[in-house]
Amino acid sequence: MKVYLDEFGEKRLIGRADVPADVGPVFTVPLFGPKSIITDAYTIGTVTRFPSGGAPVVERAVIVSSVQYPEFLPGWQPLAS
Repeated sequence: MKVYLDEFGEKRLIGRADVPADVGPVFTVPLFGPKSIITDAYTIGTVTRFPSGGAPVVERAVIVSSVQYPEFLPGWQPLAS
């Protein structure tokens, strides 16, 4: 699934992660220790893209806030720079 960074309401594509397509509105990642104690919750939402010359495209994606680390997501792959 694609991963977008939400900064001040603007969403910017930053990479992709191995998050199942059928996950609910929150994807919980265990960080360390017992699973039920130390986790991070990532929002699963929709992003609308407007490709040039085409119709708008709506896709499900992981929405990362500015205080979260996308590196904790399973299979994290940043965009090549």
